[in-house]
Amino acid sequence: MLLPASPEGVCLRIASSPMSLHSRSRQSLLLAFAAGLLIVVFQSTSLDLVVAHLFWDAERGAFPLRGHPLLSAVLYRGAKSAMYALGVIAFLALCRAAFGAGVGAVRRAFMIAAGTLVLVPVMVTLIKHLTNRHCPWSMEPFGGEVPYVHLLQSLPSAWQGGQCFPAGHAAGGFVWVGVAIALWQVRPGIAKPLLAAGLLAGGAMGLFRMAEGAHFLSHTLWTLWLACAVPLMLDRLLPGRMPPVALRPD
Repeated sequence: MLLPASPEGVCLRIASSPMSLHSRSRQSLLLAFAAGLLIVVFQSTSLDLVVAHLFWDAERGAFPLRGHPLLSAVLYRGAKSAMYALGVIAFLALCRAAFGAGVGAVRRAFMIAAGTLVLVPVMVTLIKHLTNRHCPWSMEPFGGEVPYVHLLQSLPSAWQGGQCFPAGHAAGGFVWVGVAIALWQVRPGIAKPLLAAGLLAGGAMGLFRMAEGAHFLSHTLWTLWLACAVPLMLDRLLPGRMPPVALRPD
């Protein structure tokens, strides 16, 4: 069972909470707690390095799975193309459903879900340019030249910034977690398997990129956090409020 303190547990708690004023405050607190937990854990420990070393072959001086022909074809190029195609199809379907749903909670949920599909990858790309973090394979502990620094530490001025935080590839899977959160109260029969599929897809895609040396564990978990935060942010920004809806099968 997932702990509420984990990013996955926070997403589950957010998804199952009705979009009432009280629950929005609780959701915001859960997200803030998860963000604080991620900062404390990865800023004060070497967990990122410990996990990355699980995939690093010191004798060969390389990440053995980096550029693996079969895994790259399936879990990188194939998964990326599949998620892009599914995203376009789902976005068009959600937009059509929103305009056909009249007014009220259902239409609003479809709009939030469609916005989540677009906004999560856009925000990940933007944050990559703002944070200027490097990939593990570029850092000294893994054969690179860039010194390792924690997320909130400044990179020495001699080094230009990278574009490896947060994890972009994993966002293609975790975005469906955000869509599930948006639809949970109005289409639970769709949202529940979608949440599981999003966690599985994002986890697999993120794990592969970690095994390649492209990302640290914290990069992947922050992407999941962002996918959970976006639908809540859109719920606060869009006019109107989604009323509490009891969970029930479609």
